[in-house]
Formats: sequence, structure tokens, C-alpha cells
Amino acid sequence: MALVWTFAQDKRGTRVRFFIIDIKVIYLPAAMLCITMVHWGWQRMLMEATGVFAAHLYDFITRTYPRFGGGKNFIFTPRFVQRFFYKHTPNVGYRGYGTAHHAPQPSESAPQAQPRATEGGESWGGWGSGRRLG
Repeated sequence: MALVWTFAQDKRGTRVRFFIIDIKVIYLPAAMLCITMVHWGWQRMLMEATGVFAAHLYDFITRTYPRFGGGKNFIFTPRFVQRFFYKHTPNVGYRGYGTAHHAPQPSESAPQAQPRATEGGESWGGWGSGRRLG
């Protein structure tokens, strides 16, 4: 539930499909808690609500209070986690009509292999110009 609540806060203003109906993403945690209460009872719903409370508290301590309240962020993400996740720039863009793949930047692409020449000309085993017949 903490991940659902964080997702709902980050994607505020969008709509999601919950079973067969479209709802605003901000209502997704409440809808999931209602389904949990109907299906498994109020004890299980209260247990899942602690995830919403924990995510709300974490978001307040790390984002809202330091940014708008002038406070200090006391919870830091470790450097190895930042290097692993924050430096990633995906080459894929998801759109409503499909997936768009972006070409890698020149610095990201591998160096091009040069064809190997033999005494009689180009080698059959070397890298050619990339054209094929047919």
C-alpha cells in the first residue's frame, strides 16, 4: 500500500483503471482499502492502512517539510542506490499509442567495427556494409 500511495502522489491528476472502472489515481489507495475491507475484513484493512500512513510520513519528512517548511531532510538515500537509479536515462518512451524507442546518444553507442580486408579484397567473415539481398 505504501508503493500504491507513493505512485498516487507522484501521478496526481491522472486516471487509472481499477477493475472495470476508471478513477482518479489519488483515490486508488482508498479503493484498494475498501476492497480489502470487504474481502478480508477490517483488521486486514487497518494493517494495510499502516502502509499508507508510513508512506505519507516518509513523503512528508523527505519532500514536503524540507521543500516547503524550510526544514532539513534527515533521511538520506545511500549513494550506491542513487548511482544505481538516478543516473539512468531510458531510451524508451511510453505513449498512449505505443512505445517509442530513442536512438542512443553517440557517446553511448558502441564503436563501429571496421571490415577486415584480405589480400583478395573483403573477407566473408568481416563486418560488411549491412546490406542484404532480397
